[in-house]
Amino acid sequence: MFDRIGGVKMISEMVSTQETYGKTLVELGDENKDIFALEADLMRCSGSKLFEDKYPDRHLQLGIAEQNLVGVAAGLAAMGRIPYVSTFANFLTQRACDQIVMSLAYNKFNVKLVGSFAGITSGNNGGTHISVCDIAITRCIPNMKVMDPGDCNEFRHAIIAASKDEGPTYIRQAKGPMKTIFDNTHKFEIGKGYKFGDGKDITLVSAGITTSLAMDALATLQKENIKARLIHLPTIKPADSDLIIESAKATGAILTIENHSVLGGLGGLVSEIVSKNYPVIIDSIGLKDTWGLNADIEFQLKYFGFTVENIVKKSKELIAKK
Repeated sequence: MFDRIGGVKMISEMVSTQETYGKTLVELGDENKDIFALEADLMRCSGSKLFEDKYPDRHLQLGIAEQNLVGVAAGLAAMGRIPYVSTFANFLTQRACDQIVMSLAYNKFNVKLVGSFAGITSGNNGGTHISVCDIAITRCIPNMKVMDPGDCNEFRHAIIAASKDEGPTYIRQAKGPMKTIFDNTHKFEIGKGYKFGDGKDITLVSAGITTSLAMDALATLQKENIKARLIHLPTIKPADSDLIIESAKATGAILTIENHSVLGGLGGLVSEIVSKNYPVIIDSIGLKDTWGLNADIEFQLKYFGFTVENIVKKSKELIAKK
């Protein structure tokens, strides 16, 4: 069943990120014998078990040793292979950060990093397993591309696009299932943002799991006769700066919504872009310099202000300040 929000068809179907990752890796593996999948004992969490079942000789289980995981991936890339590396987003970007910087990015090696259970979607695993700074870490690394897809359709296309793009890439993978928000006519391109609505009152900017929420908020704002627009940024780096600047000029106020710390993430990115090109009022909804909780995703969404009501409230506050 389709609903139209902000000019985009939305689908209520829930799809598994794990199944999407596994099936897409198998699809790539069928086409290219250089595709490898590397894991740190979490192939059932990521979904690469499907790839292991079909291509056991190209699936490497390296145990809970994230630094070695990335080091082996660098070696494979040096030999012309295309390794997809997966483990929890925080362990991948924090524990193996030095290897990502020195072994991968510095050498421009063609390794695809997939950070699973990204942000608060890690839920009951607790604060130690919730990545609050993985975007901040990866987007400041030279040569690194960073993606945060909005649904499994986009996640699949991001995985495929990364396989065709030369160089290191970091892709966030939410713990699924994810609501399908884009139909098959939606075309993902690295570096491209997507605008929904042409409102002149405020711009919402989102990525990953917050885009579904932002689309619901956009619909509510429209019903209240508040003319808003939404920018979905599945590629955090390179960001679609032109689209952000265009919307800053059109609306004069921006609210970012991110499954990440407000420090160094999507809000920081947007602030950097507009402050240099067209300064406007900006606020951010995200984790306020704090850890995630040992609680399920629904509780954390409400606790950290990821609700339609809060987005509408913050939007009205920003509009009043213009």
